[in-house]
Amino acid sequence: MDEQAWEREFAGRDRLPEHRDLSGGQDRMPGRQDRLPAGRAEDSEGVTQIHEPGALPVDPEAPDRLRSWELLPDDVRAKALEKAGRSLVWWAQIYSDGAPFALVLGDRGLCRVQPVYRDGRVQEHRGERVRVEPGSLRTRSFDVRTPQAGGGPAAAPGRPGAPVERLVLDPPEAQGVLGHFPLDVQDFLQRPFLAGRRTVTAEWYYEETVEPAHTGLFVLLCLSTDRHVTAIEARRTLATGATPDRARWHTLTCHEARLVPR
Repeated sequence: MDEQAWEREFAGRDRLPEHRDLSGGQDRMPGRQDRLPAGRAEDSEGVTQIHEPGALPVDPEAPDRLRSWELLPDDVRAKALEKAGRSLVWWAQIYSDGAPFALVLGDRGLCRVQPVYRDGRVQEHRGERVRVEPGSLRTRSFDVRTPQAGGGPAAAPGRPGAPVERLVLDPPEAQGVLGHFPLDVQDFLQRPFLAGRRTVTAEWYYEETVEPAHTGLFVLLCLSTDRHVTAIEARRTLATGATPDRARWHTLTCHEARLVPR
């Protein structure tokens, strides 16, 4: 673990990790942060775009988040948890070359842990944190006891005739992940980013369990820019043969916070 990399965060000079592609259509790390016209979300009369559910491919050979987490060195895991604070959403995965990485959102910061390559081999892991602005964290649980449609080219409930606010999500596949959630959840996760109107980094993780009568899905999603972060932990069941809009959600816990500029 590169201690100096962590310490740079306290001076406001930490950086986003390098963008790397993953196999299996799952989590992607940050890409560009393109600026769009500035604005304030609280001033917008628009409604956020609602996305259609996309494919969620599963690699049965891939280790789950706990097994992937345990592949990280002990000191790396401890430091990530220390810097994040009280853990809200976390996962670990492996790249196609077998190197593990992790994301932890806590009440003190958003932490990412990435492998460091030298001569084509992983030499160490480096962690960096973006601090959560004190007092800005908000958590909301959504109670969806009955199936609720979440897909289709629609907009979240709002003022009739209000314009649809469309964010640029990186990678675009995030639209399909968002599309599995109910309308009000999609709105909650996207609305804070209307203020900055810049490209939003999307990262996610999910696990699927298959039973004779249904499939179960455990999904984690994190959206972030350099000024805001939203995240969700959710569980659902879907009857065999049913479409995603008929899913039954059991847990929908969302978090929103402002981030301290670097």
